Amino acid sequence: MKEIKYFVVIDTREKQIDHILKAFKKNNIDYTRRALPMGDYIIEGPNGHVPNVVIERKASIDELVGNLLDTSTKDENGNNRFTRELIRAKKANKKFILLIEDEKFYTNLVTGNYRSKVNPKAAKGMIMSLEAKYSNLNIVWMEKREVASYVHSILYYAIREDLK
Repeated sequence: MKEIKYFVVIDTREKQIDHILKAFKKNNIDYTRRALPMGDYIIEGPNGHVPNVVIERKASIDELVGNLLDTSTKDENGNNRFTRELIRAKKANKKFILLIEDEKFYTNLVTGNYRSKVNPKAAKGMIMSLEAKYSNLNIVWMEKREVASYVHSILYYAIREDLK
């Protein structure tokens, strides 16, 4: 198979990503930053081709719970910014990967090992029900140092499959 020309697109609102940028540079992974309508990472290939996969990164359970409980961005339907993003992804038939930088995410979730005062059962229910409600959603968690490699791999193989 011939080499695919591509680059990773990182949302301009994505913060605290020095570890990702450093890994991309070290591994000669081309990237650019621009505002994305959904998610934090996509890949763009020849002729502007973008596969139907988007990655949303959360640095912690606290960030995710905060996003789920955010009332300041609610619309007339009661959906906050994060929920609207999930709805848009589902309507657009995008695979939505929710990536959490916490290798002990599930353990921390069920034991309440996070800053939020949300009851662990309620937090688990909120988060796990997302996958039931949004069939296009995949929740994954891993160590911070593995994130750049995972982001690149998922996106690269998505575009490779599309362009076969």
